[in-house]
Amino acid sequence: MSLKKEIAATIRAIRTHRGLDYGDLAHVSVKANIGALEQGKSNITLKKLDDLSAALGFDLVALLTICVALRNEESVSATLARAKAQLDSFLAEGGEELLREQLSGNELVKRPPGKPKNTKNLDAVRRLREAGSSQAEAAEKLGLAKSTVHRYWKS
Repeated sequence: MSLKKEIAATIRAIRTHRGLDYGDLAHVSVKANIGALEQGKSNITLKKLDDLSAALGFDLVALLTICVALRNEESVSATLARAKAQLDSFLAEGGEELLREQLSGNELVKRPPGKPKNTKNLDAVRRLREAGSSQAEAAEKLGLAKSTVHRYWKS
């Protein structure tokens, strides 16, 4: 998912609206980089986009909302409404607690190496094991690979 042209248009519009030129943003990036960005000829990291947004005096979430609205060919209000509905659902389903578990202070909590477990499948395998099903029966009932069931069976 590239938002290159949408970011280009949004940055150019905000910079123009604010009456800024490339020199006003030189502390964030060299003029040539901003020019290439505004022409849709380069990508930008989230860190650099955050810095550029701050230099423009424009909220990063608002900037990204405009970019997504342009990409989806919809109004900014529609984009925000959809995002708010998803956020509300995420929070209602315990997402905020899950987010808090991912950080310890300002540090990202390390997760175990390898593929993350699918907790719904893990719970289903455990229920079938407790109900007396065999691993082969659990794999068939859940439509999972026998190796996956075996891994969950042992955990």
